Amino acid sequence: MRDGDTDIWLLGTIHALPPGVRWATPAVTRAIDGADLLVTEIPAADPRHAAAMFQDSAAVPGLPPLAARLPRTMGGALEKAVAASGVPAATLDGMRSWAAAVTIGAGPMRLAGASPEFGVEAGLAQRFAGRRRAAFETQAWQLGQFAALPEAAQRVMLARAVQDSGGYATTLAAWTRGDAAGLAASVDPGFHGAPIVRAVLLTRRNARWSGWIARRMAAPGRVLVAVGAGHLVGRDSVVAMLRARGLKVERVQ
Repeated sequence: MRDGDTDIWLLGTIHALPPGVRWATPAVTRAIDGADLLVTEIPAADPRHAAAMFQDSAAVPGLPPLAARLPRTMGGALEKAVAASGVPAATLDGMRSWAAAVTIGAGPMRLAGASPEFGVEAGLAQRFAGRRRAAFETQAWQLGQFAALPEAAQRVMLARAVQDSGGYATTLAAWTRGDAAGLAASVDPGFHGAPIVRAVLLTRRNARWSGWIARRMAAPGRVLVAVGAGHLVGRDSVVAMLRARGLKVERVQ
């Protein structure tokens, strides 16, 4: 996005990547080098502190086991998903449904060797050392949004995570190709059956972010906005919302 005195680049990220993925293409590198401000979803944080915050929000005593929160027909899939997560079943049984869904959903990433250590945000943090940074949200706010979801919606999230054994590979492949339609198609199934999850985790956040970006166009400067790639594709994306406001968003690469 560009006007006479403002440039804003929108970079769709993958938070956790396998080692060796070369995402800093020449076009991305030019955006990084040209920006004087980086805006991400949440501020950079010590991984141990982030993990501790997640555990504090996730664990609750006296919860029913995961198997009791899912249809009986999913027992076999649950066993495989728990094994892929690398987290003991007893630990997962002690998590709120949304937290178990997030943990199990990370299982395919783990099996692929992906880690936030190699993710785009980690690389950007290094490249923006000494330059200004900002964030749309905080980790505490994000965790609160998950925790506030109705239990029925959390259980839909859990079921989708258990069923989604190939989702990460599909998403990563589409992202690597720059296939926006394929990326949107890989993200959408995670919201099926729970419109409140889509509203809370995607649509409402995209509306807030697109509003901030539109307002930022009125001030001079060069800004790189780096958020999860799923927020930049599809009918409810940040890009679609900015265009609906009458702003021109041009794809660079």
